[in-house]
Amino acid sequence: MIFILTYFPSHWHNRCMNKTTAVMAFVASLFIFGCARDKFPGGLTRLHAEGTRIVNEQGKWVVLKGVNLGGWLFNETWITKIDYSLHGRIHVLGLENGIGAEVDAALIETGPSYEKTLETNPVDPDSWSYRFAAALADRVGRPPAGNFISSAAIYPSISDDSDLPLRKLLEQRFGAETRDELLDIFQRAWIRETDIAWLAAQGFNVVRVPIGYRNLITESDLEPLQALTWNERAFAQIDALLEWCEKYEIYAVLDLQESPGGHNDYSGPALLYEKPEMQALTVDLWEEISSRYSDRDIVAAYSLLAEPMSAPSLQARDEMYDKIVQAIRARGDDHLLIIHDGFFGMDSLPLPGDYNWQNVIYSTHLFEEANNLEAYKSLVFLYQMIFKKAQSAQVVPYYIGSFSTKEDTDWAYDAVSLFLKFFNESGWSWSLWTYKHFDDPIDHELWGTSTSWGVRGKLSSSFDRPDVYRDDLQTLRKKFAAYADLVVDPNEQLLSRLKRGLQ
Repeated sequence: MIFILTYFPSHWHNRCMNKTTAVMAFVASLFIFGCARDKFPGGLTRLHAEGTRIVNEQGKWVVLKGVNLGGWLFNETWITKIDYSLHGRIHVLGLENGIGAEVDAALIETGPSYEKTLETNPVDPDSWSYRFAAALADRVGRPPAGNFISSAAIYPSISDDSDLPLRKLLEQRFGAETRDELLDIFQRAWIRETDIAWLAAQGFNVVRVPIGYRNLITESDLEPLQALTWNERAFAQIDALLEWCEKYEIYAVLDLQESPGGHNDYSGPALLYEKPEMQALTVDLWEEISSRYSDRDIVAAYSLLAEPMSAPSLQARDEMYDKIVQAIRARGDDHLLIIHDGFFGMDSLPLPGDYNWQNVIYSTHLFEEANNLEAYKSLVFLYQMIFKKAQSAQVVPYYIGSFSTKEDTDWAYDAVSLFLKFFNESGWSWSLWTYKHFDDPIDHELWGTSTSWGVRGKLSSSFDRPDVYRDDLQTLRKKFAAYADLVVDPNEQLLSRLKRGLQ
């Protein structure tokens, strides 16, 4: 059996009609949720670990089942579609220069690019830049193609699975204070109370909240990090989210996607493990989070270091975890603490007693992309053997904090059901990646791209994309705020599979 394993760290209807439909659906969902509220007559209580189970204060077994709020407090721009991919920028510039048909034909021939920059004089025949330059030259001639490529090369793509390129560009243009103001405008539009109400109405009982440390502080992204000054705008967003979660009775997992220094390589080299000063700042950050939320029962858990894949050794990973665990416990905070394996394997995580860890959950993320359902069945068979053996020794709850099968095909949705059956039969908590994502309209136009990344994944309204390089400040404010008006409909195939997995 052959399959491909690839890690993924990690596209229009009448607008008025869509808004009306969205409002009607939301009202209906509130009615449904209101009818189900008596499931939790006393509200949600503090969770803790009891052997391999998560239980509430009444001793009732709680299996967390939900979604990730991707793109919110850690703005992965491939999710939110702020600015353009490299080929998206080229498409737009082609239209502006009157050679849109020729540029699009060259793009279709060359295929999508995941590079950050367009080379002006490419020499490697295998590179995307070389192949696109040749395809465009065949259509418009070599000198015009060269001139066009030079004009496009001044806009490196900020489409990324990190928020750092976006943050840097905003700061370069407007300064750190306005950067934070603009991001706050976007964040208030991307996730709102209606989102949490809708998720609860579907039956989900948890949202995992990926947070980049840069969003929690006001320091410059263009200078070396030396201190932590708290960004009260961001903490106000978290506070509001927790109030909504309490109102609609849905837990939240606060997840640190990137730490000071970096515990993975999403924004560059991971320096956390080799720089004591970055380790101290990471501990300071978690102490601040704990000081603000230690009494919030609606917080199911703190996810301490999401995907610490860049740890130079298991010992370095676990010792960094231990520093954070001990700092949180020293404050008297007894929240569940999530320890991620960093993709070294669930069996690579230590016995909790080796570090005197208590009330912990072990976690991993599953983003292997198989090319058919049979391959996913093989993966699940493999996971069953390895994970269950490891859990029987560790005696802690397991949480699949993030997973997706990505493809918009029947067999990929069948694979989602396969995963959910596996998780549920194992008694493990889970949260899908991700809640809201829509395919790039340009990619859909050029290549027919369609994915299943988002539970709400079908853009059915117009989209005025923010151009961070060229839009003026007032335009960016307006475009960021307009995310609140986007109609992103549910992916019904995906949603139906998930709802069956909630039963």
